[in-house]
Amino acid sequence: MNRLITSFVLAWVFSVSLYARELTPPPRGPFPVATTNMEIADKFSGMADEEMHEHLLGDQSIFGSTRYVTDLLKHPDSVWIVDVVVPDDADLYGPVSDETLEVISYVTYPTEPRSKPAPYDFPYHSSNYGAFEHMLAPQEKPELARGQEKFPLVILSHGSSAHGIYDIEHANGIARYGYIVAVITYGEDRFQRMLGSNDYLQFLRPLMTRSVIDSLLASEEFGPFIDRENIAISGFSFGGFTALATAGGKVNDNAKTVHHPLISAAVITAPWTGGVYGGFTHYAFGPDNRGLSEIDVPVIALFGSQDEVTPADFLFPAVRQLKGPTHVVELVDQTHNFEAESWEDRNNWELLFLNAYLKNDPEALAALKDGDSMQGGNADRQLFEYQRTSDAVSR
Repeated sequence: MNRLITSFVLAWVFSVSLYARELTPPPRGPFPVATTNMEIADKFSGMADEEMHEHLLGDQSIFGSTRYVTDLLKHPDSVWIVDVVVPDDADLYGPVSDETLEVISYVTYPTEPRSKPAPYDFPYHSSNYGAFEHMLAPQEKPELARGQEKFPLVILSHGSSAHGIYDIEHANGIARYGYIVAVITYGEDRFQRMLGSNDYLQFLRPLMTRSVIDSLLASEEFGPFIDRENIAISGFSFGGFTALATAGGKVNDNAKTVHHPLISAAVITAPWTGGVYGGFTHYAFGPDNRGLSEIDVPVIALFGSQDEVTPADFLFPAVRQLKGPTHVVELVDQTHNFEAESWEDRNNWELLFLNAYLKNDPEALAALKDGDSMQGGNADRQLFEYQRTSDAVSR
């Protein structure tokens, strides 16, 4: 199986090398995938989409009561739930300091072929975002694909007012190429009214993310199979901010920012790095985002050229602060809400980047250095003026 996935990747990359600089999207990855349990209790399976959305976000009423997707689970003891212990530091975490917060994730991973897979459609928007192709039954242990001892780990971090169910097929697509993928649902609306300021959430997000990563590394189920030298985080919008902070960026230039020292690559899509609010300019990582200079791992940034939520005029100076290999891809004429074809482009660039830097595939790296655009999808282009590699392509 290991040889099979290598041949898939090389076939994709060789087609790139032979035919100029337009990249051919990869075929579907060769691994079947499975996912940890996320089954909703029968009495909630017919819940209206709007109410399910509120549980996924972590709704808090004006009276202080909260709802979270953990309230709806059929087998909570079989779900990947992490108790995040928040340090007693009110300056960073405000009113949730010294609290313990539940955070739910699901883990999708390459597995062995099954004669009778157990697919599961999460009851939300008719599973428009993909299905769990084989969801583990209660107490069922993961069976990782045979043929390689360890797999790179990829963390998916969603944007604000979002959740991990949006990423089901995204996670499947990465896992099919031989990655363990953990998708976090932060449920941060549980505390936003209590926090009263997004400043606290900017510190809380990377703390939650680190806690999930540490839980996986310490677990019997996945820990022995994770390649600790190759861990990436991929995030959209506020998830892109989270990826940068988890990779080492100092939030508000604060040295106490939590990051994970094992992050070795980051994919940031339409990342929030600041903006102009009430006539004042705010940088997420301190003045001129100089806190990003702490990041020396490979990063690929993708953005919509018409995005007014996370505008490019904040992204471009921010990526200049990064110290590691850097790639920037423009999704032409896209706003903050990408069209489906541009999400496909993002996924293809992301997979090429992960293969290059987490699987250390020299052919994928060569294609990433020299690729102008991705075939199919919508118009996109790599901005080579922002590219920085350890072995830069001469132009």
